[in-house]
Amino acid sequence: MPRKTVETAFGSVDEKALETLQNSFDTRRLLEAVDAVDQVRYRIDGLRDDLLDLRRMAAEVINEDYGNGPAREEPIWELAEMLASEMLEFANGLREAYRAVEPLESLAPGEDWDVAEDGEEEEEEG
Repeated sequence: MPRKTVETAFGSVDEKALETLQNSFDTRRLLEAVDAVDQVRYRIDGLRDDLLDLRRMAAEVINEDYGNGPAREEPIWELAEMLASEMLEFANGLREAYRAVEPLESLAPGEDWDVAEDGEEEEEEG
């Protein structure tokens, strides 16, 4: 049996999924997802620079490859610990952002629907 769709301002959506989300989905979760992305976005250049510094420090300490750039004041392990913690925090935030977005995928209409030229939905035959 073909799935029913509903036409919205943003395209056709699965009627049953829409009803479920209207009864259970909190759109504030998407604002929290924006906050998680912003945390990464605002820190991304500094994170990159810190990773490059960590790489230079590691090359000197591990590979005895001296002359890779200026030394940082904190010990290598402290920088690594800070970066690992920050990346884990970003990963957790992005995972939550994914969980906020993923339920909206259920709105996709089934493969057995079509929109007629006049805008009315028609079921595909066969």
